[in-house]
Amino acid sequence: MRQVFRTIVAAATLFGIAHVAQAQSLLKRLVDRTAQQAEEEVQSVVRDTIASGLRGGGGSEPSPDGAEEGSETGSNDPAPAPEPARATSVRAAYIDDLRVPPEIEAQKVGYNKFGEVSCNDCEGGIDFDGRPKFPYDQFSGQYGERAKRAGSWRVGHVHRWQGRAAKGMLTVTREEQVEGFRCRRLEYRLEKGSASASRPGLICFGLANRSSEIENWHEIY
Repeated sequence: MRQVFRTIVAAATLFGIAHVAQAQSLLKRLVDRTAQQAEEEVQSVVRDTIASGLRGGGGSEPSPDGAEEGSETGSNDPAPAPEPARATSVRAAYIDDLRVPPEIEAQKVGYNKFGEVSCNDCEGGIDFDGRPKFPYDQFSGQYGERAKRAGSWRVGHVHRWQGRAAKGMLTVTREEQVEGFRCRRLEYRLEKGSASASRPGLICFGLANRSSEIENWHEIY
């Protein structure tokens, strides 16, 4: 009987030792697997961080002088060129400050010469068909009446007159700013048979000079 008991105890002891060994083996395998997974995760994080730094430019090394590349002190890129100064329109103080270009003066001389006509009852024996003629109205006899009339017309208006030898036509072509003044472009035209002559005109609104108190239309040419 005692021999049987000893046999049972020995068997139980061996069975327990076997289970402990299996448990230790299982625990070791779990520890090894956990360590491997942790190492793989760390490597994955490192790879993602490097890739992100390459895409965003955040992984650049500092330049030798201690400033980061691309910074104000460490960049090798040339400084941007300054923007050219913008031209500003200069406004003349008075209408009398506006000057007639030489080429316009030459066109006026040719136009007036074309409109000259001899007459016995004219002062000096010469009349000028290029000078517009108007019916009597509120502008008649006023200083600068031609400019005031043209200033009262709409853009596109055409005034016609009949001279001694030629037909005349004055057209308001457009309105625009000239040296800060509101101005209107005109066209004078004479037709005599199959021949014709024309010249540009310009009137502007404002004070004529320092002594002027009221703004009005004035003829420049």
